[in-house]
This record gives sequence, structure tokens and C-alpha cells, in this order.
Amino acid sequence: MSFTLYLMRHAKSDWSGSGSSDFERPINERGKRSALIIGQWLLDNEHIPQHIVSSSAVRAKQTTELATSIISPEIISYEKELYLASVETLLHLIQTYKTGLNSLMVVAHNPGLEELVEYLIVKSEQSGSGITSMTTANMAIFEYSDNQFDIKNDKGRLIEFIRPSVAVENKAN
Repeated sequence: MSFTLYLMRHAKSDWSGSGSSDFERPINERGKRSALIIGQWLLDNEHIPQHIVSSSAVRAKQTTELATSIISPEIISYEKELYLASVETLLHLIQTYKTGLNSLMVVAHNPGLEELVEYLIVKSEQSGSGITSMTTANMAIFEYSDNQFDIKNDKGRLIEFIRPSVAVENKAN
């Protein structure tokens, strides 16, 4: 059975609160809408991750909570180490959590998340995918042959790249 890896950047954050730290910054109204759109896309396309691991930063946590309000993943975990995590940290976390699962979703931050997506696209030899950045609430979905893969050495395949604005346009058509 194949393994699906979902990599999502947190939704658009609210910069209006000058007193809060970067870690405590919430998402704004556009971010809330985008997170719900991604959750709806997951439901509509029958992509329900078994386990979601999210940064514990407020904006990532809110993104996760809104997106999962529409779907019902089996488990949601929050990891402080995902806050501004490096590619190496993200790779280690995925390798650790994937055991025994058929799907895993990671909600994190740039620049590490964008660098990870780029790394996995190059590794998959799909460098002509047209993905140039992981803007807020974007999600890249990769598929591997099974959950025994080694994220650093085995090739996956990019099967979807979701942008909230495009997801809404596609649904309207």
C-alpha cells in the first residue's frame, strides 16, 4: 500500500498585533478562509491524513485546527521543534512519525518547508513541476511506494500541489 505525505505551510498570519512575538502571531481572516478551503479540498478529494503533526506556533496550530475541522484525522500532534525547522529537522520528524501509517501531514514554516518541498521535487526528478514557492496555506502532496521509505534516499512522486485560490476556482468550475 502506498504512503501519502502532505506538506502544508501555515496560513497567512496577522501582522497587526505589534505586541505579540513571532511564535504567538495568529492567522488573519484571509488565512482562516484559506485553511478552511484546504480542509474542504482534502475532504472533497478523499485525502484524509491519518496523523497530522503541526508546529505549535499559534498560526500553524490555528491553520491545523481550521483545516481539520472539516476532516477527521486519527491523530493530531503539536511539536515545538517544527517552529522554523530546518530541512534536516523536517526530514528527521517525517522519518520518525511515518512508521505504521499510510499518510502523514506536516504543517510548518518557511524557509525550511519550502526547501524540503524543493528537495523532494528534485529527488523525484520532477523538477519541471512549475512550483516556485510555498506561499501561505499551500500544500504539496507526495506519494511513496510504502511507509518503509527512507525520506533522504528514496524517490517519491509529487501528486498534487494545492493553492487555496486555485482550489476555489476549480470548485467553481
